[in-house]
Amino acid sequence: MIKRDRFVVLILCIFLLSIIGTACGGRGGTVTTPQENAEPIVIGTIFPASGPMAVNGQMTFDGVDIAREMVNERGGINGRMVNFVSADAPDATAATQEAERLITTRNVKMIIGTQASGLSLAATAVSERNKVFYWEVEGIADGITDRGFKYVFRPTFRAKQMAEQMLDFTQNVVAERLGKAPKDLKVALVYEDSAFGSSSAANLTSLVDNYDFDFIMISSYSAQSVELSSLVLELRSHRPDVLMAVSFVNDSILLARESKELGFNPPVIIGTTASHGTADFASAMGDDVNGIFAAGITSGVNPDKMKPEVREIFDELVRRYKERRGIEPGVSVLNGFNGAWIFLTEVLPNVENIDADSVREAAFELNIDEGDTILGYGIRFIGPDKPHSGHNEQAFAAVMQWQDGKLKAVYPEIISITTPKF
Repeated sequence: MIKRDRFVVLILCIFLLSIIGTACGGRGGTVTTPQENAEPIVIGTIFPASGPMAVNGQMTFDGVDIAREMVNERGGINGRMVNFVSADAPDATAATQEAERLITTRNVKMIIGTQASGLSLAATAVSERNKVFYWEVEGIADGITDRGFKYVFRPTFRAKQMAEQMLDFTQNVVAERLGKAPKDLKVALVYEDSAFGSSSAANLTSLVDNYDFDFIMISSYSAQSVELSSLVLELRSHRPDVLMAVSFVNDSILLARESKELGFNPPVIIGTTASHGTADFASAMGDDVNGIFAAGITSGVNPDKMKPEVREIFDELVRRYKERRGIEPGVSVLNGFNGAWIFLTEVLPNVENIDADSVREAAFELNIDEGDTILGYGIRFIGPDKPHSGHNEQAFAAVMQWQDGKLKAVYPEIISITTPKF
């Protein structure tokens, strides 16, 4: 009798230990033991894999997918593997159709996307209507989170925050380095006319009233343009000290090449990390890339300043991306990874039943401190029934500069790796 009781106690102890081992989690991806025959967690993904935004879309998806690989190799989420059902959305129409397909035919309950703001605006309208949770890792248009939606969350910064950094940098750093008072600066603005460019430009033009300079020229163009010579000639005639450009990769390369051909060489160019901050832009420009600034996603805090557990994750991402693509990860890779890693390691492990309301509740409970993510900023989402509910109020944009072929954070000082060169 005593032996049998001891045996029962032993079995109970083993059972309890197995539960504790599965339930325990922690930042940095705790290893869990896969449950035998456990159903995988299926997540839809929507990114532009073709068309003019494919370069950025592929980089962002690579970051997201590497996060999935790392989580699965650590035992998954509470013992369940993560599978992606992926969709290509080269334009807003495709984003709408693919969101409908993923929800109605593949029965996904969660979607990660979308890289481009125009695609996100389209896809999230579908997901919200169907009560499907949407985790936007890179689309920054303010409109993504200002529609009162319940199930759309964005861990990255929004367009207004990027615009503020571009303007702050121009007034507080550029003017002095060019030897001019801010009020004497001549600043031109050009932007591609999709939701991303238009949203960013709207913020820049509304916020510039808070600064001592103004725009001497504002002009839009299509990101699918095959020539921009007339725009370049107009810019050249205004002779700006600073050119601000909100572009995608292909059109930023076209604008830069035609500017060089036509002799337009402004002292300062401030683009965005969606274009001027990419490895493809740098490769196309060669040595001419040095000196160009890009605002947006930080190119990464100084690894030597990272907490050890964050540095370990960052180093693993860099290694895996080099193995996958043969180059250092660009800013879109970092942003995609950072967003997906937070979702897979900090949100979903705290969800018992995968449905939009449960995932939403877990997301609202996140409280990650500054310095605990690879991009430096913390995570705290604006609460329900408030303007921009679901947006990460702790996120911030940065200004980087190409120096010696590397993109380095130069502003604000709290995350700068080096000082800007003029």
